[in-house]
Amino acid sequence: MEINQLVLSGIVTEIKGLRYTPAGVPHYSFMLEHRSRQEEAGVAREVLCRIKVEARGQDITSQCENLSASDRVVVTGFLSRASYKDTSATQLVLHAQQLELR
Repeated sequence: MEINQLVLSGIVTEIKGLRYTPAGVPHYSFMLEHRSRQEEAGVAREVLCRIKVEARGQDITSQCENLSASDRVVVTGFLSRASYKDTSATQLVLHAQQLELR
């Protein structure tokens, strides 16, 4: 089995809110901005990225309902492409499995 797990901390910058799939599954999404200094090839590097986070299912979406813009969070989950229809799409989405407020 292949491994696909990501832990990323950052600040919630934009909240899309709670919706429901046609099957009635709760779905919550927000944007996460990460900033840090990382070492690469022995040199410190400033890192900045923004990624869409999607949370599906009652357990995780209930944790998301209290989020506000500027909240610091740690998200654990897996990556998937943003569009299943466009197989050449390279944009990634972080699918949250755990969420921790900091």
